[in-house]
Amino acid sequence: MTSHAATADSTANYLNHEKGIWSWLGTVDHKRIALMYLFTITTFFIVGGLAALTMRLELMAPGEQHIDANTYNQLFTLHGAIMIFLFIVPGIPATMGNFLLPLMIGAKDVAFPRLNLVSYYVYIVGAIMALLALISPIDTGWTFYAPYSIQSGKAVILMTGAAFVLGFS
Repeated sequence: MTSHAATADSTANYLNHEKGIWSWLGTVDHKRIALMYLFTITTFFIVGGLAALTMRLELMAPGEQHIDANTYNQLFTLHGAIMIFLFIVPGIPATMGNFLLPLMIGAKDVAFPRLNLVSYYVYIVGAIMALLALISPIDTGWTFYAPYSIQSGKAVILMTGAAFVLGFS
């Protein structure tokens, strides 16, 4: 008597076991959530990189080339805040931690998979808050130190709240 393994299970993996956008947005699979983090973080890396490229193009020659000094300072703030709060800080724990850590310890999934998905959506809410704060013309730099942040208006308060929400995710 011979026994054969089920072939349907051997072809299914985390990328194609369910199809459609709703299967990705409502998944509790740690690998899919890690890939959603990776896609989102890569998008923010590209946006922050484009801000850096614009700043470097401005500095290619002396004098004003494409943007004025105020816009340059705003791009500096945009680049720094996106790269720190939306790329570097969540990059390793969110993507590599979600994807590799359960595999390394031999677990089938993370301990609270729905909480893991909620954490991704909290990250998205914090990112939207940060981008809304950065759309307004603030030029404090990514550190948001007091002399400049006091003069920049209410967008600094929104950015502080966004940093808190991003840290909470």
